[in-house]
Amino acid sequence: MRIAVGLMAYNEAANVAASLRSILDQQGARASPLSVVVVASGCTDDTVARAWEESAGDPRVRILVQPVREGKAAAVTAFLHAREAEDAEVLVLAGADTRLDPGSLDALLAPFEDPSVGMTGGRPVPVNDPGTLMGGVVRLLWELHDEVARRAPKLGELVAFRPVVDALPADTAVDEASLESLIRAKGLSLAYAPDAVVRMKGPTTAGEFLAQRRRIHAGHLRLRRQAGYAVATLSPRAALAAVGRLRRRAVVRPGAFAAAVGLEAWARALGAWDARFSGRDHRAWAPIPSTKDLTR
Repeated sequence: MRIAVGLMAYNEAANVAASLRSILDQQGARASPLSVVVVASGCTDDTVARAWEESAGDPRVRILVQPVREGKAAAVTAFLHAREAEDAEVLVLAGADTRLDPGSLDALLAPFEDPSVGMTGGRPVPVNDPGTLMGGVVRLLWELHDEVARRAPKLGELVAFRPVVDALPADTAVDEASLESLIRAKGLSLAYAPDAVVRMKGPTTAGEFLAQRRRIHAGHLRLRRQAGYAVATLSPRAALAAVGRLRRRAVVRPGAFAAAVGLEAWARALGAWDARFSGRDHRAWAPIPSTKDLTR
């Protein structure tokens, strides 16, 4: 099937080359023919130069430069209007601060053999050091995400979808969740592909964790209010059930669990305040510095 990948980048000079290479090196019958559009949004560093250098004239790659950063939703919409996307049977979104494991793209595309499937998502796996407190918190968060998504798909970090969406809402701060809503509105289903592993890095400080989780929760609440769509991780019952399954597998460390509960509760309280009262605009969020080094 014809695949077009949108690689979203804002000041990702340190990561874009490895991220792009992890996509171009993907193998598998479903992952060809492949094209990649690097959407560089208002970058002020060497992101564009590093992407050009890594692609080295590869005809599968095009760099789409947005002079001004308007938020990720605007970058995704620019990709949707690219000629590569218009010619594709399936579209893929990835971040230039992530890397795909070998075979992940093929695994991400496998569920589309079912014509009722409209969107799939891979399994984000953080590279954070589990020996640190925040490393344990981040790893627990994504273990919970995996547990929930295996029963009720919640898709993020690496997603693929049929080209049935023309644009994302300009005011969304949660692009993958908004895509879920739009795809479901088309009568199509979601599928989680846990073998499609995408490496990423979570925040290494409590302040950065709060900022990231606050934005995401505010975005999820606004989406529920505006579109009537609730992502799977908004369900307290699903979260508690996932914690129970992890505890039975002895995955949960008490210290990390206590810190995760406290930080997530505070972040959700702040996000609820933003969604209901403050009107804070999370569309073009400030980057989280500690998430930008995938090597440590």
